[in-house]
Order: sequence, then structure tokens, then C-alpha cells
Amino acid sequence: MELAIFYETLLVILVSVLTAAVCLSSYLVTHRKTMLYACAAFLFYFLDVASILQDDYAAQILGPELSPEYMFFRSVYTLVTGAGFLGSFWLMVCEYIGERNRRVRALPIIVFCVIAFLLLAISGENKVLRFCFYNCRACFMFWILLYGGIYYLRTRDEVERQRLARYLPHCVALALLGVLMIFEDVMFFLVLSTEAITVGPFTLTAERNYAENLLMLVCALMTCHFALRQLDIRSHTAPVVDDTERYHQTAEDLLVYARRHSLTAREREVLDYILRDQDNQNIASAMSLAPSTVKVHVHNILQKTGHGNRQELIQDFWKTV
Repeated sequence: MELAIFYETLLVILVSVLTAAVCLSSYLVTHRKTMLYACAAFLFYFLDVASILQDDYAAQILGPELSPEYMFFRSVYTLVTGAGFLGSFWLMVCEYIGERNRRVRALPIIVFCVIAFLLLAISGENKVLRFCFYNCRACFMFWILLYGGIYYLRTRDEVERQRLARYLPHCVALALLGVLMIFEDVMFFLVLSTEAITVGPFTLTAERNYAENLLMLVCALMTCHFALRQLDIRSHTAPVVDDTERYHQTAEDLLVYARRHSLTAREREVLDYILRDQDNQNIASAMSLAPSTVKVHVHNILQKTGHGNRQELIQDFWKTV
């Protein structure tokens, strides 16, 4: 059965690497920072899970009773990789909802690192403190979900609410898996106070959080779906009316972008044609406007969004929506 656990570890490692590769591909095509942060998150989680294989190797070299120095180093490594992938997810959420305040972005990551390190430094063999140390990850995850939920409830922009509402079922699933993570650690550290639990042919150890692995697999599935959808949208130079899902998704993103930059309804319509790579003359014909009027609208759009030309505008749209 140890072999089954070994292959489970390999599965999580493989999924993490593949998801990071998909996210990197999406970033190189779309230049959306959300995809770059997602790539970093899954690379950090790959390093986190790979350390399990490192422990097996260290046990063969150093003996089954690993030294306190090695275990402390191992815990610091866990802290760094945890801050890496959770911090990347936090920055991904901030980027998605348009949070630009640097303090808001950095503070949760700093607080996580400080609290986790203090707990590690004073925990020793105390099971309660060790439980608190390992559950800093769950607390950080719940903070991300809570912040997103508060933002969703506070926003008065119906377009933004509809955009965020697409991910409500995913957030509920992540919250339930987070509760399962805490329950697993409660059983190991506080209730049973044991390093391992044998359930039939399976032997589960306290050093592994199986609920967390399951949560990351769910995150990988969600992220790959999001990244591949962006690649699919960008594979077409313009949204097509007969492709309902793609057309409505791009139209919704257009509304979000227009709201963020205070574009008028007419400017939003002109932007739609710009994204379809239409020149001023074609836009004027399609909208029954004078070319000079279209030129004014294009100038206003570039001024409001802070870009010098259409190419920069189009790139910024696909990066930020």
C-alpha cells in the first residue's frame, strides 16, 4: 500500500507540473498576470509535494530517525512553499478583481509567514502548536475566500457580480475541502495524537495532508479550464455570433473593462469593433457614424485607458479582463 501512496504523490506532482505548463502557455499568449501567478502557485506546490520524496531519500541516508535540525529545516521549507503557492493564489485573486493596492496584496503574505514562523519556532513537540502551524495554510485559504466573498457582496456593479458569480460553486467546493483539511489535522494532532492511522490496507500519516492534495487537484482542474478557455478565445481574432459561449463571455468581459475605465456605451461599442481589428472606416460604416466621430471615440478610449495606440489597448484588454 506504500506503493499506492507513492503513485498518489506522483499523480499530484504530475498534475501540478502540467497545470503550471498550461498556465504558462496561457500567459505567453494572453499576457494575463492571473495566469502567471497561477503558474507560480502550482510550481510551488510541486516543490511542496516533491519534498515528500526528499524525506524518503533522507531517511535512507540519515536513518529512519531524522535529526531535529533536519526536521526544522523541513518545516521551514514547508513554510516557504506554502507561502509561495498560497501567496500566488492570493495575488491571482487580487489581479482578477482589480485590487491594485500594494499593501493589500503584500500584507496577508507577510502575516502568514510571520505567524507560521513564530508557531514553528515555539512549537517543539507541542501537538496543539504543531496543529496551529500546519493549519496556517487553511486559514490563509479561508482568508482568500472570505476576501473574495466580501468583495462580491460589497460591489454594486451588476456586471462584476455576474462575472464573479460564475465561481461561487467553485468557492463553496474549496471551502468544504478546507474544512476537511482542518478535520484531518484535528484527528491526527488533537484527537488521536498519533503519527499514523491505519484504515484497512491504507496507512495515513500526519505528515501528509490528503485533503489538501485533493483540494489542489480541484484547483488544478478549475485553473486548467480557465486557462484553456482563454487560449480558445484568443485563437479567434474576434468573437463570433454563432459561438454563443465565446461571444457572451467576451461581451461580458467588455462590460467589465468598460466599467473599470468609465467608458460610455458608445465608446464600449467602438471598443468592441477595435477588438475585432476593425479600422476607423469600417467601424464608421458598421455604426453609421462619420469617420471623424469614430476617431474622436477612439481617442477618448485611448485617453481613458492610458494607452498610446490600439495594439496596447487590445493587449491590455486581454490581460486585465
